[in-house]
Amino acid sequence: MKKFLRILYIVVFVIAGVFAFTHPVKTETNILRAVFSNSMEDETIVQLSGRYSSKINVLIEADNPETASEKALEFYNAVDKNSFEITDFNISQILEKYKTYSKNLLSLQTALKLEKHKYNEVTGEAFARLYDPMGFMLMPLDEDPFMLFTDYVKSFGKGNPDEFIFNDKYYKIISLEVKNDTALSPELMNGKVKKLTEIQSNISDSSTKIYLTGAPVHSFYASSKSMMEINIICILSSLFVILLCYFYFKSLKLLLPIGISLGLGMLSGYIAASIIFQSIHVLTFVFSTTLIGICVDYSLHYFIEKDLSKILKSLTVSMITTVSAFGILFFSGVELLKQISIFTMTGLFSVYLIVVLFYPLLKFEYTPRRLNFSLSANTKKIIAFIVIFVSFAGIFFLKFNDDIRNMYVPSKTLLSAEKLFADVTGSNKKVSFAVIQGRNIEEMLEKEEQIARCLSDIKFQALSKFIPSEKQQKKNFELRKTLYKNSLKTYAAFLTAKQINNLLNEKDLPGFLKFEKNSPFSDFLIGENTSVMVLYNFDNPEIITQNGGRYVDVQKDISEKIKDCRIACVKMLAPVFILLFLLLSSIYTPRTAGKILTPSILASAFSIGLLSITGQPVNLFHILAIFLIIGFGLDYSVFRAGGVKYSSDAVLLSCATSVFSFLLLAFTSFKLISSLGFILSAGLTVSYITSLLFSYPEAAASAKGDE
Repeated sequence: MKKFLRILYIVVFVIAGVFAFTHPVKTETNILRAVFSNSMEDETIVQLSGRYSSKINVLIEADNPETASEKALEFYNAVDKNSFEITDFNISQILEKYKTYSKNLLSLQTALKLEKHKYNEVTGEAFARLYDPMGFMLMPLDEDPFMLFTDYVKSFGKGNPDEFIFNDKYYKIISLEVKNDTALSPELMNGKVKKLTEIQSNISDSSTKIYLTGAPVHSFYASSKSMMEINIICILSSLFVILLCYFYFKSLKLLLPIGISLGLGMLSGYIAASIIFQSIHVLTFVFSTTLIGICVDYSLHYFIEKDLSKILKSLTVSMITTVSAFGILFFSGVELLKQISIFTMTGLFSVYLIVVLFYPLLKFEYTPRRLNFSLSANTKKIIAFIVIFVSFAGIFFLKFNDDIRNMYVPSKTLLSAEKLFADVTGSNKKVSFAVIQGRNIEEMLEKEEQIARCLSDIKFQALSKFIPSEKQQKKNFELRKTLYKNSLKTYAAFLTAKQINNLLNEKDLPGFLKFEKNSPFSDFLIGENTSVMVLYNFDNPEIITQNGGRYVDVQKDISEKIKDCRIACVKMLAPVFILLFLLLSSIYTPRTAGKILTPSILASAFSIGLLSITGQPVNLFHILAIFLIIGFGLDYSVFRAGGVKYSSDAVLLSCATSVFSFLLLAFTSFKLISSLGFILSAGLTVSYITSLLFSYPEAAASAKGDE
């Protein structure tokens, strides 16, 4: 029978593997995709959040404008144009086209004044523009005597968008957009950003400083440092496992089957997840492969006892309870939890089958040491008091923080560069969005204009500001004609009678300024006939919603979504423990089931309490870590309850390897990883120690039988 099962396992594994690797899925690295669904509303938030996630800003600082321009050109020439698109928004390049339709174009403020017949006010502003010594003229006065086209262009914003003066320094900005092929590969992206840092270093000198800002720059520095730290941790963890195995088993032969089973378990989890899901999130690998570390425990139990029949029940119970606990996550409604569920269940079951079906074929000779670690009665009382005290004390300090920005703390250098960029460009305002959708571009623009009229003194940017709807262009043309009729003769003393008559007798529209696909303003579109208005320091969302738009505060909406996921995870804990209690009660007794579950409950409560007491706010990823603690804790308690003679040694070795690895993670520079390492190392330690506080009748009976 076992031979048939071995062949069946291999056949299923190979067929599934071939299918998975011939139909590869994308690895998702956007952390928001872990909690956001594919619904239109969620997709909009992710899209708006990612609008600038592939942009790199190059800020050149110099003592004079000539040097700034020269260095900017030198940097531009050194950039790999195959990997980056250079954003070159220069208003002078589009003015010629706009001049053709100048009679259709009015700034919003001027249009509103003309609608209210405030001709004197508009005329006064025209005189101010006309006699402004620092002003400029875009159209001849005989074509635009009130300089309304100049007023319209000035409403776009002040000055050249890539040149600034700040604190007596001259700045030039180059905006780089990472191309899709590069953006989809984190490794390739980091390589390109590294090239930019080399260009930055080569061009910078005593007269010029160059700063790099943007999400890809942060990702490069964070991942570079994290990869180095994780590589060191992997080396230290591997050495620790090797030394521990050699110390206990006096042999290194066992490392090969342990490594193979662990690798096949992770591969099985990946294959199952890739068959079911269109993409696999990188956090799925982080959490799931961590939990599959329980598989090391399965191997240790087998090699310590050398008799499958003695550990089969405990091994099976551990697998069933852990798989059942994570099976509930599939019904959570959170994409990340669904993926973790499938990955973990498949991986654990696969390793279980490897241990049961293939390990008995191995013929290794070794003589393990015996540890027989235990605690005195007084030590147990002290540990119980500390665990319970920390768990309850933490309640009074418990606080949550769902702001995703708190999970990553950049270096002081990057923070300074981001602050300087915000100060120079004036982009340190609160930014929110209005999402506008229409049946066509024209209707969309009209909706934007309707909202724009309600924004009063609020600063904003929108597609309709640069390309008005045809309806508004017609209206602007008529408003201009009305202004001429009421004020031109008294205002334009500098024009001849013929020029005035020509202006008064204009009848036909020059056509309409229309949106084109290659428009420099296409970034305002986020979908078919869907645009975004960018709002600055805006706090009245009712204006947007009452006029048919959708208000989006990206930072707030992301925090709310993460909060919802955190609450969903917390709500899953009770069903998980209830299911586990019922399962264990059916296998043992309700009393024993309670004893098996208690260490996991205490470890979870202690971990959250310890976070609270040390002043660390609890977030979604800490709650996810609780599920890992449950998985490991169950494994420790189930094997102790099984009463196998030397199971305590296997549990101790398994705990030692896991805690050592997680403790090293606690010292990494990436806040998310370090906080997970902290809570997991503490939780697993408490889970193991509290499992020593209980005695199990089944274990005693089994031990007596062995004797």
